[in-house]
Amino acid sequence: MTQPEIFAAGAVLWREGEDGPELALIHRPKYGDWTFPKGKLKRGEHLLAAAQREVFEETGIRPVLGRPLAPSFYDKEGKLKRVDYWCATPASDDTVDEAVDPREVDDLEWVPLADVADRLTYERDQPVLADFSRALARETVPLIFVRHAVAMSKADWFDQDELRPLNQRGRERAQQLEVLLAAYPPGAAYSASSARCMETLLPYCAAEGVPVHGLPEFTLGTSKPAEASARLDEILEAGEPAVICGHGEHIDEMIAYASGRLGTTIPVGALDKGSFVVFHAANGEVVATEHHD
Repeated sequence: MTQPEIFAAGAVLWREGEDGPELALIHRPKYGDWTFPKGKLKRGEHLLAAAQREVFEETGIRPVLGRPLAPSFYDKEGKLKRVDYWCATPASDDTVDEAVDPREVDDLEWVPLADVADRLTYERDQPVLADFSRALARETVPLIFVRHAVAMSKADWFDQDELRPLNQRGRERAQQLEVLLAAYPPGAAYSASSARCMETLLPYCAAEGVPVHGLPEFTLGTSKPAEASARLDEILEAGEPAVICGHGEHIDEMIAYASGRLGTTIPVGALDKGSFVVFHAANGEVVATEHHD
């Protein structure tokens, strides 16, 4: 398959109406069309950040992302364009009208789900709508596994390894993770008790106003497999959004354990430092995954 040359991101933004789900459709005067909010990535921008930004700029609504939907591919002036979509709900009832440029989007309508297919201008949006309709039948919660960001070199650190902090590059990645992790519903944050793991989640936790729980059982050199598994069982059984940060030596094991518990057969490769995996679970079963470098 030809590789895409243009990348974009957006969301199927929905809310519960009086007679069932309603979806946000935007009207773009330049094209005279009705479609889902989306837009091209800026140079160096992450997909999750682009999805949040574009939905806000085209609707004035800050989205909370749910499970990913199947991407859309189509020709754009002789180039293959890929658009990644997520299910999304409004973070609040507030709409920031001044965020929307009327030259780009001059109308937004909340359309009942049953009427959306007839209102969409493009045939290429129909599979996105169909995938959303299937996804809506199983609302999910995110379980996010993060490998800590880059830390100071062991050769340059002369204290306890558990106290070894992030380096400058790692701190920059932690700041990026603040934005990316905030795309999802806020939840409990758990971390190995080492400084580099805790620091990786601190910007996110500070911004979201959630505490980070340092857990010795997830910590390199002090962990005990049975205790780590038992704690993971508690987190999984709670059925609530959660972020878990750990060492490379353990985070892959935790992901594999959670995969087995949640019944997913979707392969997840080893995580690089500062990378994360998202399991979207419904009723104790994974229905979608994401892997973000």
